[in-house]
Amino acid sequence: MQRRDFLKSAAALTGAPALLAQKGPNDTIGLAVIGVGTRGYYLYQEFQKIAGVEIRSICDLYDGNLKRARAVAKNDRMKSGKDWEKTLDDPDIDAVVIATPDFWHAPMTIRAAELKKDVYVEKGWCTKLEDAKRMRAALKNNARVMQLGHNYNSMPQFHKGREIYRSGALGKVAAIRIYIDRTNPWPEWQFFQDYMVTEMPKDASPETIDWERFIANASKRPFNAERFFLWRKWWEYGTGIAGDLYSHLWDGANMIAGLGIPETTVTQGGNYFWKDGRDVPDQWNVLADYPSKEQSVSFHCTFHNRHYGEVLEFMGRDGTLEVAPGFCRSYAAEWKPGYKDRLREHAQELAAIGYQPREAAPPADYSFKPGELEVSSHWQDFIDCVRSRATPRCGVDRAFEEAVTIFLSVESYKRNAKVRWDPYAEAIVNC
Repeated sequence: MQRRDFLKSAAALTGAPALLAQKGPNDTIGLAVIGVGTRGYYLYQEFQKIAGVEIRSICDLYDGNLKRARAVAKNDRMKSGKDWEKTLDDPDIDAVVIATPDFWHAPMTIRAAELKKDVYVEKGWCTKLEDAKRMRAALKNNARVMQLGHNYNSMPQFHKGREIYRSGALGKVAAIRIYIDRTNPWPEWQFFQDYMVTEMPKDASPETIDWERFIANASKRPFNAERFFLWRKWWEYGTGIAGDLYSHLWDGANMIAGLGIPETTVTQGGNYFWKDGRDVPDQWNVLADYPSKEQSVSFHCTFHNRHYGEVLEFMGRDGTLEVAPGFCRSYAAEWKPGYKDRLREHAQELAAIGYQPREAAPPADYSFKPGELEVSSHWQDFIDCVRSRATPRCGVDRAFEEAVTIFLSVESYKRNAKVRWDPYAEAIVNC
């Protein structure tokens, strides 16, 4: 028996410490990808690029996704199929990437942890509070490495933003504003296999899609290709804007400011524009409050106008910080002496090259430059931690904070009430 195989067998039989399962720098990590649709296909290709990683199995319920992924496989012995449990049971798999609809994240993550597999799972982490508790327990009890797919954690702009925020240069930050607006000629979340493919695959049918497996963790209903591909539009399979975009922006703010779970949350929204059969809102407005920190976070999202796009704003008394995937910049406090003079000089500089002063944005004191800071990718960070057993940038505790933040927002909306997080009972209660 090879030493590698012996150690793997011993760990499985005896519950040996994580150190026995630790991958050395020269060991190949056997990876499975469950879900190779739009996001999963992208992750599949990114993980294939990482040295020392071999994708040994893929799983998806749609034939078209499997066919596309097999066509670009670097491992000619790679297995493929539709049975996710069989995929996880494979002893050649050391870690798994889960990029399925959100309502499947919990059972897959828990089973992977119990089988001593490390897990990269897409956001939102899950769709139910009790599932989040079970996931956390399974991962910690089995000493598993888990990375949540909030890739802002691995963008240099956000690392620089955290450095600026935690330096204290902004002064007291009582308000954080985060927003992301989206729109296209077609409704948001209407994509098939790729974000720019807006028409249903012509072969989508019960013959090419394993519908019974898809609904095995949901209510039973006749085959519906729209629900299979456009699952984000229904509460049954996800948490709408809360899990898709609020979680993304809030996690970025949490990474930078170390916020933790909101103490109270109130949410408003509704289906105000896209009347396409969805039962989740297309507009979502949240106020997450931290009275003990004297701090609040507001989030706004709409799906019919994207004039302002996406940004996280940290509103300090002594300065303002703006962070997004494309930039990180800070501004002086407008009330301080000299600010108006600098603004006037900036306007004159713009006027000299043909811009009107009223079109001028305030000049930034600092603006991130490409190459200024290098950060490894989110997936590379996961693989590095699989080898070292270190905590990834968005590990289990952060994932639990994200999940609870989502549920506070959703519960507030559904109850039409302000809700509070009880940290002792770990329960969401009305205020």
